[in-house]
Amino acid sequence: MKPILLRTGRPVPALRDSHGEYESWFARQLGWPTDRLHLLDCTAVDASLPDAAGVDGVFVTGSSSSVHAREPWSVRAGAWLAEAHAAGVPILGVCYGHQLLADALGGRAGPNPNGREIGLCEIEIAIEDPLFEGLSRVFSALETHTDAVLELPPGATVLAHNARTTVQAMAIGPTTRTVQFHPEFDAVALRAVIAARAVLIDAESGPGTAARLHAAVVDVPTGPAILRNFARHFLGTGP
Repeated sequence: MKPILLRTGRPVPALRDSHGEYESWFARQLGWPTDRLHLLDCTAVDASLPDAAGVDGVFVTGSSSSVHAREPWSVRAGAWLAEAHAAGVPILGVCYGHQLLADALGGRAGPNPNGREIGLCEIEIAIEDPLFEGLSRVFSALETHTDAVLELPPGATVLAHNARTTVQAMAIGPTTRTVQFHPEFDAVALRAVIAARAVLIDAESGPGTAARLHAAVVDVPTGPAILRNFARHFLGTGP
């Protein structure tokens, strides 16, 4: 089976026409055709989840939902991911996927006590891992989230952090990796998200904050590098 793209949400409407759905974002940064991923929208009422042990790999997307809301589709998806993890399936969770895997495997996700993190952010690697091959110890990433992993699941290791979010990346066993930031984003996408949330950002952090964050966003090579590292070292696939 092709690697599954487990879709837990959709892009803001302004981006769907220009960037497509999340499967297109991941494929673009991986350097793959979109049909190399098997789309599974777990938010659909009639979503059919395959035998977790028979899956070759999973990418879990971000979402505007919150894991701690425990929506039925999310709880079901988390249980399925726990089965895939137990079977040794390579999994990469991104943002919501990062938090969902933490929750499903015995940790806890909730509102980030340091508030919203959005824009071009610096991430510091705490422990070297194949996921970060070729990256400097401190690297830039594109980010947008208000929730975070608050308690690690048993056996998890923090791979990266920064001042605002203590768990920016995790290793959970040999084949599951998660990141809080968005390696599938490009600068255009993040600027659109900032523009869509500008009123909230300015209300939280003061007038003009959204404009400053918007102006600072640039494309960075770390997103494609991390996704391709996962594909090469965990899925065992080339470009």
